[in-house]
Amino acid sequence: MIRLHDEIDGSGLPALIICPNSVKYHWAKNAQTWLPQCTPFVLDGSLPKKRKTLKEAAKTPRALVIVNIESVRLFSRLAPYGSVKLKRCRECDPRHGDEGLSASRCDVHLKELNDFNFRVVIGDEFHRIKDPRAQQTRAIWYVMHQDSVKYRWALTGTPIANHPGDLWSILHAVAPDEFPTKSKWLERYGLMAWNSFGGLEVVGIRPDTRNEFFRQLDPRFRRILKAVVLPQLPPKIRSTRYVDMSTAQARMYREMEKGLVTRTPDGQLLVASTQLAAHTRLMQLSSSSVKVTKPDPDDITTWEVELVDPSPKLDALEEILDELGVLAGGFDGPPVLVAAEHKQLINLAAKRLDKLGVRYALVTGDVSPYDRQKALDALRARSIRVLMFTNKAGGVGMDMSASDTLINLQRSWSLVDERQKEDRNHRIGSEIHECVRIIDVITRDTVEEGQITTLLEKLERLEEITRDRAALLAANPHALTDELDALEAGIMSRGLTNVPPLNGASQ
Repeated sequence: MIRLHDEIDGSGLPALIICPNSVKYHWAKNAQTWLPQCTPFVLDGSLPKKRKTLKEAAKTPRALVIVNIESVRLFSRLAPYGSVKLKRCRECDPRHGDEGLSASRCDVHLKELNDFNFRVVIGDEFHRIKDPRAQQTRAIWYVMHQDSVKYRWALTGTPIANHPGDLWSILHAVAPDEFPTKSKWLERYGLMAWNSFGGLEVVGIRPDTRNEFFRQLDPRFRRILKAVVLPQLPPKIRSTRYVDMSTAQARMYREMEKGLVTRTPDGQLLVASTQLAAHTRLMQLSSSSVKVTKPDPDDITTWEVELVDPSPKLDALEEILDELGVLAGGFDGPPVLVAAEHKQLINLAAKRLDKLGVRYALVTGDVSPYDRQKALDALRARSIRVLMFTNKAGGVGMDMSASDTLINLQRSWSLVDERQKEDRNHRIGSEIHECVRIIDVITRDTVEEGQITTLLEKLERLEEITRDRAALLAANPHALTDELDALEAGIMSRGLTNVPPLNGASQ
């Protein structure tokens, strides 16, 4: 772990930790082990409560302030970026400022985090600041680039989500003088191509400047593969459970797929106004039946779609839990993890487990960080049999190593989220298991079958930056390369033979 101090007297303090909301208390809980001389302050609760915490931290020379990524913009001014206009109040700009703009809404007004003389700033899961136009990104930049900051660390296992262009924002946060302008950086190193909408997008690294790109990146980039540093971890055993939609589900799915409109079994009209909305409806119909509520029947934007039983995915979940022995009265094995992209499916699964009398805990956006930690404690104590979570709320930073099985009811289209989710129970602590099972529940003849292909394409772009396969083979020439080979094998096993093999992949 990074030591936050230069000398024994703790001169690296005060320090700032910027992390996902789900791991704020995890950082605070372990702070005394990593840095005994610090006093952690977690920004949580209402806005007045967070401000009160910041005032207390400001009085403590050895404060370790811990804030979630989304909240930084509430307590810091924004850094400039390109032509993005900064809103200014009259106090900041007496001549041209907005007279009706308060200081709290002013983009250039100094706020609480700007009054700290932070020596160190650490960003956890910093792939989340890939968008330089986002307010949270520019607020984080400003805090990290303050004159008092001596060390900047950006931590992420997935530095790009879609293409190498995502990397610039992180590099600018760490070394603004070396990576000052995104447009020039992309002109020099980005391989561009026309997309289906007629626009240019980054698809890779320019071959003619590739070596120069890595000469710039490598001094700032340190990556250690889990397979190299934690060879004692158990193997991942993957399997897929296919399910079929009910007749009514399949009818609705095909109608929505073809014409963006369908009717529920009770006659309710369901309309998708755009292809994006239709895609969301298809993902919902892949998982379960739906019920439509119409606050304003004439305004489709007010219509609410709720997942309801019957659900072939929940039927499969019940079968898997029964096979694992979870439904048996005297079950005392490791708890099981259940993950989904949408909260509604998790809540629907909770109702199913209530009927079955299974003890469980939830980690969703409705659960506070404190209660999420209690759920993890219950998992470790085996006082629950199932922990269910959404990819966004529980897929980052949480230690779920007490479980040896992850059941994916839904996959995310985000490669970052998928990789993070699978590491919740395949990490330090999972050595107690013989293997870690990952079970995907996929609905036949739906968009879910195409997700694996999309994830593979994103994984190939990530591999171009991280070069994980080469690093792993250099460390162990006989090792099976991890996710790349696993994903390719998954594609081939599903009969999608039109997908080209990966460069250098074992055949």
